[in-house]
Amino acid sequence: MSTSALPIARALSIVLALDEQRPVAAAEIARSAQVSLRTVYRDVRRLQDAGVPIVTEPGRRGGLLMAPGYRLAPLALNRGETVALAMAVQWLRALPTLPFRAELEAAARKIAAAARIERPELLREVGTWLRIEPPATDAFHPEREGERRTDDPRVGDVVQTFVEALVAGRSVAIDYRTPYARRGGEPAPPLQMDPAGVLADRGLWYLVAFPRHALRGPRYLRADRVQRCTVAEKMDLGRQARWRADQARPWLREAMRAWAQEAPVTLEMSAAQWQRLSRDWFFSTGIVEPVGAPDPSSTSDAARVRFTWGESEFERVRELVAWLGPPARLLAPALWVPRLREALLAHAAEQAVS
Repeated sequence: MSTSALPIARALSIVLALDEQRPVAAAEIARSAQVSLRTVYRDVRRLQDAGVPIVTEPGRRGGLLMAPGYRLAPLALNRGETVALAMAVQWLRALPTLPFRAELEAAARKIAAAARIERPELLREVGTWLRIEPPATDAFHPEREGERRTDDPRVGDVVQTFVEALVAGRSVAIDYRTPYARRGGEPAPPLQMDPAGVLADRGLWYLVAFPRHALRGPRYLRADRVQRCTVAEKMDLGRQARWRADQARPWLREAMRAWAQEAPVTLEMSAAQWQRLSRDWFFSTGIVEPVGAPDPSSTSDAARVRFTWGESEFERVRELVAWLGPPARLLAPALWVPRLREALLAHAAEQAVS
């Protein structure tokens, strides 16, 4: 007897319901499939005749189950499902302790081998374009107001579109809005970019892309600041620039250097204070140089360093200097020096009264 008279959906539901370890009652399958018990037994016989190794275990706790060692045929995955699984595997690889490591790597190889995408090499070496940063040490540095990480489906859509363009070998047009852009004037035109990779850090996604028609390094664009991302023309893969996904937080270091040029703030402090400050993920990427001592890593009270980073808000600088305490002092911008002195004196007076 063949399975031609057995609907495929019902046959698949029966096979998926069965386990190799725990017998499943025929009545349970009947309720799930919304058919009679007689129909379940008839369907099972047809599946057995077709070669599916369904066995019966007698007894009060008996039922139907798969013969030990039987495995279902591989699932047919579309392109999006394949890329999603490959990214999930890379995310698991970032864990410090990982059970089933050998099995996970075997599964990753099977996913890559079965992939039918334009650039299958990207699934064989996911680590070349996807980086998962470990948790950052945060001494006290807060997120900016309005930029706290939330579950935003729109961000997932942006990252998905970007990755789909990457594996298809196509460029993207990105409408990007940053809070640090100059206000007023016409909105900036969409960025024409060649996708190079993505990274996840502190719950945020970053898109790594090279500007088209420009010989510049990669840009790191926060996905939650992307208003729109659309797939564009094919890339010239032979001339595409490479991005190194093995660099730890390169986006932050480069951004801090650029911001320190646009809005530099410089403090002088003891080396011990710098050691304390450098534990924070944000300030650890600032520019530090010794002052009157050859070694900024020294914690001697006599050793001093000059620390420069980018900041455009006075109140954040005031909070930092107050947190550090003496002998930390502000050197630049010069216009903020007297204002900071007054603010610190007022704060000290309030503390004395309270």
